[in-house]
Amino acid sequence: MRNPTGISIIFVFLIFTFTDFSSSQVSLSTSHFDIFASTQDLAQEVKNTLESSYKKISGFLEDSLSERVSVFVANTEEEFLSMVGSNFPDWGIGCAIPDRNLIVLKSPYRFKYHRPFSQVVTHELAHIFLGKLSGKAKVPRWLDEGFAMYQSHEWRIGQDLAVARAVLTGSILPLSQIETVNAFQESKAQLAYTESFLAVSYLYQEYGEGTVKELVTHLASGTSIDLAFLRTIGSNYLSFQLEFEKFIKGRYNWISFLGDTFLIWIGLAFFIVFLYLLKKRHTKKTLKEWELEEEGIKRLDEFSDDKTSD
Repeated sequence: MRNPTGISIIFVFLIFTFTDFSSSQVSLSTSHFDIFASTQDLAQEVKNTLESSYKKISGFLEDSLSERVSVFVANTEEEFLSMVGSNFPDWGIGCAIPDRNLIVLKSPYRFKYHRPFSQVVTHELAHIFLGKLSGKAKVPRWLDEGFAMYQSHEWRIGQDLAVARAVLTGSILPLSQIETVNAFQESKAQLAYTESFLAVSYLYQEYGEGTVKELVTHLASGTSIDLAFLRTIGSNYLSFQLEFEKFIKGRYNWISFLGDTFLIWIGLAFFIVFLYLLKKRHTKKTLKEWELEEEGIKRLDEFSDDKTSD
């Protein structure tokens, strides 16, 4: 998650906070990062993910970071909030502040993660890259978050179900509303992030993998968002939003949902298992009947033999 507000206030506070924080942590430096974590193993894990993700994102954007990035892994909620601000949503576990080349993460040793820690690290680094590319220009929040999710491959079973439910209940979020995602409740925020991922994926699929870079480059040069979209994909910002909304409503209806979701395959698997158990039970019952019939015939033969001997 990127923190778009309160940067200067946080930075002033950090001047007094980082010294005490970093002195109690293990530090690890590379050519691109200064990492502070509670243990050497955690610092090494963060380093490995960052360096791997750096190569991937740098290659994707054909760009690099000119300044080192400081990465702090907080052990407590208090430490985390002291660096990202008290208005940060309670469901957030990572924060990037591109203006200060800063990433702050909650420790996976102390906090519950609902996705791999490496995905969160990559997600925040993607924000730093896009922030460097955009300069001081404002980038739509959905574009920023969608790009970060795309780079960290954040798509899980169940997200398509959430989108389908939103489509069918008329609760899909317009992309412009995602600007205030930090104020959302967690379930609504997750839908906003999922839509952001889908919107960026749609841009890449329809207009090519250079689309986001071109859009952000136009914005960085001072171009308005309407003109940036017009020059990049041939239609203005509002037209794209309507185009995406039409796509998502067509893509996530009942028929397409049932044809695409893993749930139908899970249901089919359960059905196959059910048929197997039913057949096994039937076979066992049939064998038992045969066994009883054979025993009955045997007893009947013995009875017949007894009568003959009399």
